[in-house]
Amino acid sequence: MKKFSVNSRKIRYGGVTAALTALIIAIIIIVNVIFSMLSQKFTWYVDMTPDLLYTLSDESKALLRDGDSKFETTSPIEMVDSIREENKESNEANGLSEGDEGYLDEDIMINIIFCDDIDTLQSNSSQRYVYNTALELQTEFPDHINVINYNIIRNPSAVSKYKTTSSSTIATTSVIVEFGTEFRIYNIRSFFTFDTAESEEPWAYNGEKKFVSGILAVTRAESPIACFTTNHGETFLDYSLLETLVDAGYIVQELNLEEEEIPKDCRLMVVFNPVEDFLVNDGLSGSDIDEIVKLDAFLDETNSLMVFMSPDSPVDLPEFEGYLAEWGIKFNKETDENSIYPHMIKDSSQAITKDGYSIVGEYADYGLGGSVTEDMRSAGYPKRVIFPRAMSISYTFDPAHYVDEEDESEQFDYGSYYSNGVSRSIYDVFVTSENAVAHAGGEEIESATKNNPLKLMTLSVENRSTQESNYTSVDENSYVLACGSTQFSASTYLDSASYGNADVLLSACRAIGKEPVPVGLEPKPFADYDIDSITTAESTQYTVVLTVVPALIAIISGAIVLIRRKNR
Repeated sequence: MKKFSVNSRKIRYGGVTAALTALIIAIIIIVNVIFSMLSQKFTWYVDMTPDLLYTLSDESKALLRDGDSKFETTSPIEMVDSIREENKESNEANGLSEGDEGYLDEDIMINIIFCDDIDTLQSNSSQRYVYNTALELQTEFPDHINVINYNIIRNPSAVSKYKTTSSSTIATTSVIVEFGTEFRIYNIRSFFTFDTAESEEPWAYNGEKKFVSGILAVTRAESPIACFTTNHGETFLDYSLLETLVDAGYIVQELNLEEEEIPKDCRLMVVFNPVEDFLVNDGLSGSDIDEIVKLDAFLDETNSLMVFMSPDSPVDLPEFEGYLAEWGIKFNKETDENSIYPHMIKDSSQAITKDGYSIVGEYADYGLGGSVTEDMRSAGYPKRVIFPRAMSISYTFDPAHYVDEEDESEQFDYGSYYSNGVSRSIYDVFVTSENAVAHAGGEEIESATKNNPLKLMTLSVENRSTQESNYTSVDENSYVLACGSTQFSASTYLDSASYGNADVLLSACRAIGKEPVPVGLEPKPFADYDIDSITTAESTQYTVVLTVVPALIAIISGAIVLIRRKNR
């Protein structure tokens, strides 16, 4: 019997070979890990997509670095440098150093925040496109743009400050663009272009434009202005509405529309329970001031209006109400020779008070109004939104009915108007239950039904767009939000965590707010990989050849090597 020895030649050489193999494998793994980490940090990759989908264009680089010369805007990079310098001067003036209370960040960055781990982002084709574009931005502007990853499953509090409402959620696929206290949240779908809203497969990638648009929005030099009219007997219940608009990012100002012009940077006008009509230059009143013309010119731009009316103020405002009718809005009331009787809504089945006049509104989950409250409705238990002492609203536009072509169960009514190139529509935001009624002058005037509830809040839009290219257009819409309750904005409801009134206003401000749009950055269509120049038979033949021939070559080569080694 042959004795086994650890000193045998085979064992010695075999052990060395095994050790060397293990060492080489370990070195390869370590080098791979180090290289992967460095490639992520320094963006060591090449855009191998046929159309360079996530490579930044020269136009986007110039816009971020130099701004828009046509409108003489401050570029995002210049804005970052300016804020840094201001913070540095403030810290020096106050004798503050890093770590001190009140210290201002001298190295403030534009942050692009992803809500999942790097490996997860890179393993998903859609998220990988978006993530690589963000890395391109970071590489191009390393001193001004920073890409951050949070795993919000393990650490959900990392993004809690970015929630637009107290009940909204941020998904692992969300992307946040932040600078200072300003931020914008995007879902992954918004970085791609689809044929329709229901399409699942995108035809183009729009990440570059989306990121540049977000960066422009959060680095703008000044916050937009919201103006409250004051010269029509407007009286505010408290300051909660003003504070809510400040929370939404507005600078709030009062405006005497008779004596003052609307500020250039005003993006939102608020008319709160006027008791005197708006002035018009009709040749009869003796005034050369026309407030309706001012308001109309304001809404001819990409701006918005909020109107709050109360049934407790029975006044006739023919000029202002006539203008609202042009936006499809009518605050319902009965009139006779001596009196005005607004339609006061009562719904004992959906009220928080025994008298039935503090109504819990029902969310409209359809159309434009439904899109405003989508985040709120997506919560497990959507907050109750209260409309105390509300006046009903009706449409002055012709009724229209929408039916989804692919899902006929998705259908709703709205109001529509089109004339002389002007297209406007009006949608429900909140309505009553089918049990509501409206009283005027001590009589029941209206009663709700399942298919026709009474309207508590509506949203009108004038649809305008500017064609940018053969592929895209820029929306330049204007909006009018109408609410039939002034007490909707009382501190009792806006400042309460139990009610969703503040969330509604914040959501509305974000829905109708205007963002700067980078003109000229077009979506990048995905390449067509279909081979259209060969027949099906030819493609089958090529497939067989390319599959079988390499396999035969490998088998024959292996057989030759095996036979030669056996005969040696």
